[in-house]
Amino acid sequence: MAAKADWKRRALLAGGALAVAGWVKGVPYLASLGQPDFAFVDIPDLPPFRRLLGAGASTPGAAIFAGIETGEAESDTDADEEAEQFVRENPCAAFFGEEPSNTVPVAMFSDFACPICRVMDDRLTDLQASDPNTFHIVRHQLPLLGVASAVASRAVLAADLQGQYREMHARLIRTPAVTDERFIVAIAENLDLDADTLLEDMQSDAIDRRLRLTAAIADVFGFIGTPAFAVGRTVFMGSIQTGSLRKLIADEKATPCLIA
Repeated sequence: MAAKADWKRRALLAGGALAVAGWVKGVPYLASLGQPDFAFVDIPDLPPFRRLLGAGASTPGAAIFAGIETGEAESDTDADEEAEQFVRENPCAAFFGEEPSNTVPVAMFSDFACPICRVMDDRLTDLQASDPNTFHIVRHQLPLLGVASAVASRAVLAADLQGQYREMHARLIRTPAVTDERFIVAIAENLDLDADTLLEDMQSDAIDRRLRLTAAIADVFGFIGTPAFAVGRTVFMGSIQTGSLRKLIADEKATPCLIA
């Protein structure tokens, strides 16, 4: 119950949603990244990670999240602290999973209600199609923009357990403001998923753990909005042009993020 309350608490941060919406509209989208010359700063105590300098790397909106009361039960503090400790001790595994790979890992943090996330998801997908076997994408759900985002995130992660993450994602991205389980069931049945299992999985400990880990990564690395990324050992928030993304991936190939 505490884990369920925890995701509800995160989803219902209306003030935080306004902050992120302002960030999406008000922050320049890393315009400097149209140039191939990047500037980085190492992140203290989180080797080998570094932050890409430019607009969006840090924003003042985080203060809006502090001190908001939602009436929900307290989160599972021990589980939250355990997840944060794992991120700090195993940042590469937290971002990208524990299986080694010969390609550059690119982690994307998105919210179904974030319009720029849709643009960047398409951009990454197109780049992967044009440059196959160069990088692989690890998608994280970071539902900051309300209950509908949390429901959609849980649905797509539950679909992933049945091997249809992208199919469910493609349906929900067209109708992000969904909170009705009947609609989720209809999509699941249309995709030939086991709808009953999907609904059970949406409230499962496995999904709670995935969302808690993503939230811990966001807390540790300062991702207060979406989209946010880790391209190998380089993290940043905001949009980036395809050419610059390709260049960054090529740069990261020489210095991979190693799984501990």
